[in-house]
Amino acid sequence: MIKQLSTSKRSSLHAALLALVLLLGVLVRVGQFPHLPPGLNQDEAASAYEAYALAETGHDKWGNALPAYFPAWGSGQNVLLAYLTAPVVKVFGLSIFTARIVMLLLGVGTLPLLYYCLRPLGRYPALLGTLLLAVAPWHFMLSHWALESNLVPFFMLLGCTLLAQGLITGRRRWIVPALVPFALSLYAYGTTVVVLPVLFGLVFILCFRKIAARRGSWLLALGLFLIVAAPFLLFFTENYVAKRNFAWTDNLFFATPLLPATRMSQVAGSSWATTVAHNWQFLLAGCDDGTSYGSLPSFKPLLSFTLPLALLATLIGAWKLARRRGRFARSPQNVVLLIFAAWGLASFGLFFSFELNANRFNHFYLPCIVLAVWAVARIINSFEPSVPRPALRVGAAAWLLLEGGLALQAYYGDYRRGPVKDQFNAGLEEAFAAANGLWGIGQVRITDQMALPYVYTLFYSRYPPAQFQREVHYEVKDGTYQVSRFGKYVFVPQELAAGQSYGYLSRKNEFPDTDQQRREVLFTNDAWEVGIMKVTPPTQ
Repeated sequence: MIKQLSTSKRSSLHAALLALVLLLGVLVRVGQFPHLPPGLNQDEAASAYEAYALAETGHDKWGNALPAYFPAWGSGQNVLLAYLTAPVVKVFGLSIFTARIVMLLLGVGTLPLLYYCLRPLGRYPALLGTLLLAVAPWHFMLSHWALESNLVPFFMLLGCTLLAQGLITGRRRWIVPALVPFALSLYAYGTTVVVLPVLFGLVFILCFRKIAARRGSWLLALGLFLIVAAPFLLFFTENYVAKRNFAWTDNLFFATPLLPATRMSQVAGSSWATTVAHNWQFLLAGCDDGTSYGSLPSFKPLLSFTLPLALLATLIGAWKLARRRGRFARSPQNVVLLIFAAWGLASFGLFFSFELNANRFNHFYLPCIVLAVWAVARIINSFEPSVPRPALRVGAAAWLLLEGGLALQAYYGDYRRGPVKDQFNAGLEEAFAAANGLWGIGQVRITDQMALPYVYTLFYSRYPPAQFQREVHYEVKDGTYQVSRFGKYVFVPQELAAGQSYGYLSRKNEFPDTDQQRREVLFTNDAWEVGIMKVTPPTQ
C-alpha cells in the first residue's frame, strides 16, 4: 500500500512537472508573436505569397498548378508550408500573423510530440528532453518565424514517433501510416532526399526481424510513402537527373516545373575540400553560424553540452550494439535510440553535400537532443546507490533552466534591436502602407537595397496573383527571375517614364535630390522613406 502510494505521488509529480515544462515552452514561443523577429524575412514573404496565390487561384505566383516545388525566385522553394498556410490565408487574409502562425503551432506541437516519442526511454529522459527543446535557442527561435525548411523537424519527429511505435508494438495501426510523415518531410525541405535513404537503410538492417515479422503491413506503409512522395520524386528526377520535363507529366493534376537553376548549384561550395573544411568549422562552433536569425550571440543553438553529450551517447550506443548485435533492437528503449541515432548519422550526408548553416543542418538537432538526454540519464544511473541521484537529476534540469533562461532573456531583450531588424527589414510594412496610399501617381519605384523587392511588394500590396502573371516583366539571369516591373511598381530605373514624376519607397536618403528631381517626403521611419520624386522635364 505504501509502495503504491509512493508510486502514485511520483506519477502526480511527474505529470505536474511535465505540465510546467509544456507551459514554459508555449509561453516562450507565443511571447511577442508575431512581432519577434521584427519585420519579415524575404523567404517568409515569398512562401506566404505563394500560399495566397494557391488560396486565390490554385496556382503558384508564376501560374503552375499545384506544384510539387515552387520555382520561386529561380532556384526553387519548398512547398509544404505554403500548402498548410493557404487555408489560413484564405480565411484570415495575408499578413505577418498568418504567414507565421503555422510555424508557431507546429513549433509548440513538437514539445508534447517529443515527450511522447521519448517515453520508452523513461520518464526522466523524456521530461529532460522536452525541457531542453523548450529552452534551446535553435527551436524557440525557429518557432517565431516562418522559414519553410524549418518544418522538417516536426514532420521527421512525427515519422520517428510512428516508426518507433510500429516497431515496438507491431500493430498495423501504427505501421501503415508510419512512413507518410517522412514523405511529407520531402516537401518541407528538399535535402530530406539525402537523409531518408540512409535512415531507412539503417533502420531496416538493425530492425530486420521486427520488420520481417510484419512485412505485409510494412510493405503497405512503403506503398503509401511512395504515393505521397511521388510528385516530389518526379520533380527531383526531372530537375536533377533527366534535366528536362517528361512530356506525359503535362497530363497530371500537379506541376513539376523545371527550374532555371537548382538549389544545389547555388549552395554548394567551390570544392569538396572547401565544403568539408567549412562544415567542420561549423560543427566545432557548436552549429553556431553567426547569423542573427539562426543563433543568439554568446549562446549555442542547442546550449553548451548537448553536442558533446550526443557524441558520448553515440559511442555508448555503438559499444552496446557491438556487444548485443541482433538482440539490441528487442527493447523499446533501444528501438527509439536506434531510430534517432540513424537519423543523426543520416544527416551527415548533408555535411559532405554543401556548405551548412544553422537552418540547412536542421535535420541534425533533434537527434542530438535525444541522444544527449539519454546520455545524461545513463551517467546519473551509473552512480552508486549511495549517491543522491534525484539531486543529480534536479541539477541537470536546473542547469538547462539557468542557461536557457539567460538565452531567453537575451532573445526578449536586446535581440530585436540588433542586426535582425535589418535582416528582417523592420518597418517595411509601414513604409509599404504609405506607398500603397500614394494617389495620382502612375509609377512607384521600389528600392533594390533589399533581397527580392518584388516579393515584398507582392506581399505587402496583396497583389492579385492572376494580375501579376499578366503584367510582370522579367528576364532569367544567372538562374534567377529578375523582375523589372509589374503594374505601377518599378524595380529598375530604366523602366521609369522619362520626364514624369513618380512615387518611391527607399532607404532613408537613398535617392538624392538633383537639378532634375526633388524629393517630397511623405513618410519616414528609422530605416525607410516614402514620397514623390518631382521630376523637372529637361529644357529644350
